[in-house]
Order: sequence, then C-alpha cells, then structure tokens
Amino acid sequence: MRGMEDGFKINAGAVGGRDRQKKGKKTSLRASSDRQLLTMCVPAMIKLFIFAYVPMIGIVMAFQDFKPRTHIFSEFVGLDNFRFFFQSDDAARITFNTVFMNIIFIASSLVVALLLALVMNEIRSRFFLKSAQTMMFLPFFISWALAGLILKTMLDPAGLITVLIQDMTGKAINFYSSAGYWRVILPVINIWKGAGVSAIIYYANIIGIDKEYYEAASIDGASRLQCVRHITLPSLKSMIVVMTVMALGNIIRADFGIFYFGTRNSSMLYEVTDVIDTYVYRALMNSYDFSRAAAVGLFQSVVGCILIVTTNLIVRRVNRKAALF
Repeated sequence: MRGMEDGFKINAGAVGGRDRQKKGKKTSLRASSDRQLLTMCVPAMIKLFIFAYVPMIGIVMAFQDFKPRTHIFSEFVGLDNFRFFFQSDDAARITFNTVFMNIIFIASSLVVALLLALVMNEIRSRFFLKSAQTMMFLPFFISWALAGLILKTMLDPAGLITVLIQDMTGKAINFYSSAGYWRVILPVINIWKGAGVSAIIYYANIIGIDKEYYEAASIDGASRLQCVRHITLPSLKSMIVVMTVMALGNIIRADFGIFYFGTRNSSMLYEVTDVIDTYVYRALMNSYDFSRAAAVGLFQSVVGCILIVTTNLIVRRVNRKAALF
C-alpha cells in the first residue's frame, strides 16, 4: 500500500510539474506578445505625450495676465479670466445653445447611425455594400469650410433648395436671416458628415455577433425585426454606451467648424447658432487675449471630464459590464 501511495505521489508530482511547465510557457508567450504590442504602441504614446500632456503646462495661462514676452512667469490674476465669460450678458444663452444643440446632435446621430448599421447588415450584395460604406464615409473627410460652401450653394436666395421650395410653395425663404430653421439644418449637416463613421463602427460590431443566435431564432420562427430587437440591439448595448459616454464628454464643447463655417458666421442667426466656442473666438479675435481663451478652454475640459466620470458611474451602477472604465 505504501508503495502504491508513493507511486501516486510521484505521478501527481510529475503531472503538476508538467502543468506548471505548460503554464510557464503560456505566460512567457503572452509576455512576449504583450511586449510586441507595447512596442507598436510606443510611437502613438510618444505623440500623445508630446501633443496632449506637455501642452497641459499652458493651463497656468488661465490664471495669469499672460504676456508672450514673460511666458509662464506672467502676472498671476486668479479667477479674473473666468469672470470674463461668466459675467457676460450672453453667457446663459450661449451655454444653453451649446448644450441643447449637442444633445440633439448626439441623439440624432445615434439613431441614424444605428439604422444605417442595421440596413447594411441586411444588404447581401458585397459590391453594393462596399459602395454604400464608401459613400457614407467620404463626408467625414470633407472640411467644414468646404461643407459650409456646399451648404451655401444650397441655401442661398438663389440656391438649389431655396429655389425648389419657392417653386413648390411660392414662398421665398432667406435661410441665413431666419434663425429658427437652423435647429433642424445643423443636425442634418452633422448627420451627413459624421453618422456614416459611427454606422460603420456599429456595423463592425454587428458582424461580430455569433450567427448561431440568428439561426436558432430563425428555427423558432423569429422574424428579422424580432432578431434585431432581441439579438442585434442587446449585443450593441455596450458599444452604444461607450460612444454615448464619449460624446457626453464634449457636450459643453461645440464643434467650431459647423457653427462658424456652416452658418457663414451670420449675425442674424446668433440667437440659435451662437455657442461658447464661436462667442469666445469673436470676443478675443481682435484682443488676442490668450488668458481668457485658456480659461474658457479649461472650463470646458473640466466640465467634460466631470460629465464623463459621472455618466460612467451611473452606467456602472446599472450594468457594470457596459461601463467605459
């Protein structure tokens, strides 16, 4: 009996030794793979450090009466630069416009991007699918300056859309002097330019869903709409949360291009289209006051960071796996 027990111990020790050896090999292979991936990330990390972290030294400008000659040794003025924005008569209006328009942008882009991704998933022709993806992706590479010129040719008094509306209704509309229309026009432009990229991101997640789910649902008699409702959309939940949380981080920071070039900086549209970024640009364009510009930029960044952290905490409480971090 003792001999058998000793034999079992020897065999168990040999098996344990082989397991540890295999585990050690897997660990070394994984460490080697990690080193290769980290090495590939080095150039991007260097770029991020130089262009994102080193310039953060300039935050001190927000609390100084900055002079180019004295640089970071300029006179310290505390919160005076922040008062420029918060005590202005237009602060409430431009803050509301910034937040309200960004909420519309986020909601409308999310809905349209999801619909486009779902439609792409139903396309069976590979040629047509690739052509559609290219067409949706191209507007992303068009600058807002060029997009503004294209929009101008459409909405000018002699523009294509303006003339078409006049022929159909007999009513002449001057879009660049009527602020109300731009609460619809700007979201449409934003969708045209950016929704295609988001749609491709969602589509990439859709094609990664296990096809067995759809096959099982088809066997059970589920329609395509039911498959979308019970399989596709739940599988996209995490990506939707990530994209929305990232977008909420910029809710206080407007896209300068769409509000400045898209509206041709028309003063008659300021009631609706004047946002924090365009207001600060006009206010500081002639004075070259770097300190006040830095103060407003710091305010937007801090609010954005707080919104991201707060939103992510709420998501973690609802569904821990769907949280961004």
